[in-house]
Amino acid sequence: MAGKRYKFQAFLTKDPGVPGVVVPPGAARRMTIRARHHRTRRCQFFSALVANNGDGADWLDERHEIVTVAVRDDDACDYLDVGDHFALWLGADIADCIVTRRLYV
Repeated sequence: MAGKRYKFQAFLTKDPGVPGVVVPPGAARRMTIRARHHRTRRCQFFSALVANNGDGADWLDERHEIVTVAVRDDDACDYLDVGDHFALWLGADIADCIVTRRLYV
């Protein structure tokens, strides 16, 4: 797979109509994310591996999760930086996320 690898942590807020958890604690799931370019505001879809390590489980409610996201794409840094919002997308937006920190690989 071509492209630079980006890994970051995000705070996930699940849409109210989505049942259950998006990614169960201790699991990882291949998903699509939709993000906006910093300058042009153009939307781009990225394939990502989303993992939930169970971080912060004692203070999170059923609509929130802390997830780790890995994306491999040369342009991802123009869309996904600390403070940026993105959506988890499975045919429609299922959660709003905000990047809380970059993890260096």
